[in-house]
Amino acid sequence: MTSTSFGLLPRYDEPRLLTAQMELIDQSFGIAMLGCALAALILASGLTITGGHPGALPWATAMTVACAAAYFGRLAVPNRLTESGSGRYARVMTAMLVLIGSLWGLVAWLYLDIRSPAVVICVLSLIAGMSAAALAVFSACLPVAVGFFIPSIVPVWMVFLATGDIAYLPMFLGTPLYLVVLMIFARNYARVARHAITLRFENVELISQLRDQTARAGHAQREAEEANRAKSVFLASASHDLRQPLHALGLFLVSLGRTQLDEHQRQLLAHIEASSGAAREMLNTLLDFSKLEAGVITPRPRPFRLQPLLYKLENEFAPQANARGLVYRTRDTTATLFGDPTLVELILRNLIANAIRYTRTGGVLVACRTRRFHVSVEVWDTGIGIPAAQHRDIFREFHQLGNPERDQRKGLGLGLAIVEGLARTMQTRVTLASAPGRGSVFRLRLPLAWTAPEEVAHPRAAMRLNGLRVLVIDDDPAIREAMAGLLAVWHCHCRTAESEEEALATLDAFTPDLILADYRLRGHRTGQEAMAAIRERVGRALPAIIITGDTAADRLRHAHAGGTALLHKPVVPGELHAAISALLRDTRWVEIDPGEWSRTEQ
Repeated sequence: MTSTSFGLLPRYDEPRLLTAQMELIDQSFGIAMLGCALAALILASGLTITGGHPGALPWATAMTVACAAAYFGRLAVPNRLTESGSGRYARVMTAMLVLIGSLWGLVAWLYLDIRSPAVVICVLSLIAGMSAAALAVFSACLPVAVGFFIPSIVPVWMVFLATGDIAYLPMFLGTPLYLVVLMIFARNYARVARHAITLRFENVELISQLRDQTARAGHAQREAEEANRAKSVFLASASHDLRQPLHALGLFLVSLGRTQLDEHQRQLLAHIEASSGAAREMLNTLLDFSKLEAGVITPRPRPFRLQPLLYKLENEFAPQANARGLVYRTRDTTATLFGDPTLVELILRNLIANAIRYTRTGGVLVACRTRRFHVSVEVWDTGIGIPAAQHRDIFREFHQLGNPERDQRKGLGLGLAIVEGLARTMQTRVTLASAPGRGSVFRLRLPLAWTAPEEVAHPRAAMRLNGLRVLVIDDDPAIREAMAGLLAVWHCHCRTAESEEEALATLDAFTPDLILADYRLRGHRTGQEAMAAIRERVGRALPAIIITGDTAADRLRHAHAGGTALLHKPVVPGELHAAISALLRDTRWVEIDPGEWSRTEQ
């Protein structure tokens, strides 16, 4: 509605708003027409019986026909509740109500006998009641409501004007006042309806936008998940493909180191071993990250003393710090903590390595602050510091400070992501305080232990493997050759096979005491499946070790679920020897004589 002056007829609103207004009127139009027809019949019956006005019945008949025509005629308006047809529907309905309002005005003009108070009260009551009903039903669209009010009220005012009797002055003045009040209320109701409709439109638009945003967010989330899966697959594939040659290289280097070499060749061998060790460290970092993503790291908390761990880390990292001109210090402590010492060591190892890597002058301090119920293990450095805006970003994977050229000597940017993941696994957290140019301090919060730690017996000396019969299953000929050479150095009897079928064929002439199998074999078979087939063939549970370069999350979960000992390529010969020794002890294998191995019964 664009006009608010009563000197001008109100105009219809724009099509979208008008459509909603006509929908509101259309919902109650049927009951309004039925009520109008019944009111007309009641009034006509009363006028005919009490006032002797037989013409009232034809009037009521005309009113009933008009109401029926309005109700059914509106159905013939094409597209009446659409934006294209709502304007036509509003004009047709206004014309219908002008006709019906005129019929109510006509009954006032014909039968409003001021000499009969009962007739006056009856006519005025019904006209006022129908006007009030019209106010409730038709005010959603003000022009439609006005189309009923004016022709039904104005004739009443003209009747009182025509009397010329001063006694009817209140009615003469009150009738137009009543019409004005109806128009004011109708205008207010129209405003309320317009506001409610506008809010509904806005809500619909907001819901539509929310759905679009939700759909876009869901699509973005699916893309992010797909990208994350692709990243994991790429890392696992790249890690596996790199581990294969590095694993063979490490084994060959051990064999090479046992040959006669001159001084220059020894230096070259040392450089090769250092480069191999650096590559192995990077791949092991990727492996730690993959294990976290796979969820195969399970904390095994127990009471343990912190000081032996700090000594171990100092022995390892102090020479590295000294080589960089840094001071490495450890503050002694008597604290006994409750946690997984292996995971705590891995966290501190990453934090100390980062501290040394990003410190140019000064030093690194590893200390422990004891509180009432917990301790804070802290790693301080005087390094480059971290801006406050990046305190959270540095815990994201592959995020590095001061390494735009991606110098691999500065690591892969996974250390702190692993630290946060391990801390979360132990249901604790690592906090950071840092300022650019002044250094940083990382704090690992751990609970104090209330019981003394169990003393761990020192492991026995490395077991001699003389005469141990080993079956190696790997589809890489270089690894089979290198592994055979290493086992020969340890005086083991070795047979190699490139597939499960070849391994089973070997059993006819060779019964192994131990199986070393790659996870991926030919024919889409796995080392675990090959082990199961061999154990079934020999009729007993042979000890076995899976050696894999695969770091995919599902592969890690599957390998761990199988309960088989697991080593990750590239395997350091010392780790392999220790794993074999531990496995043979756990399965109660003992050496009978230098050439014969047997399992003792439990």
